[in-house]
Amino acid sequence: MATATSIPPQERLTLTSDGETIESDLYGRLPATRVAILVHGQNWDASGWRGVAPLFVARGVPAMAVNLRGHAGSTGKTNRYRADKPWTPVADLRAAKAALRSRGVKEIALVGSSMGGSAVLASSFEGDVECVVAISAPVAAVPDELSKKITGRKLFVCGPRLIARDTERAELLLRRERAEEARPLRRPRAFPRYVQRGVRRRSAW
Repeated sequence: MATATSIPPQERLTLTSDGETIESDLYGRLPATRVAILVHGQNWDASGWRGVAPLFVARGVPAMAVNLRGHAGSTGKTNRYRADKPWTPVADLRAAKAALRSRGVKEIALVGSSMGGSAVLASSFEGDVECVVAISAPVAAVPDELSKKITGRKLFVCGPRLIARDTERAELLLRRERAEEARPLRRPRAFPRYVQRGVRRRSAW
């Protein structure tokens, strides 16, 4: 089994996305039939994949780690996701996919962590990838109308800390529900006498 070793990329690729310069690190060699695009989280950059990318290369799949806007050598700024506005990571990944296809790539896998995980899911809406891997993402529930747009084979990976946090939340909710069930039922307040008389009269009708 291959082990992860941190190695520098074999090639630095420069792309253009909406007029911004996007720098990417290529591990392995092109042309190739399949390539994995690796997308970092909000507080790190493409160099964080140096221990992971060699595993793809060892299995014959080149990997391209993309620096989204405002990260490392890429210009511009990555904006926050809003449903009513274009999200810059989707545009950056569109440029990355186009660059790979121009060099003969046929199948693309998207792998993203944290913010990058949400980015690869959103990028898959375009229906042009083989599979998507989202690590520790999404961090919030996704509406059905969006989840149905995710294309390709899917793998969602959750870290131990997130599992522990979600387990604690579930246990807390369960304890609250059990506490509510254990409470004695309050006796309903008696109706005023004039209401009771009215009920008796109506029942006689």
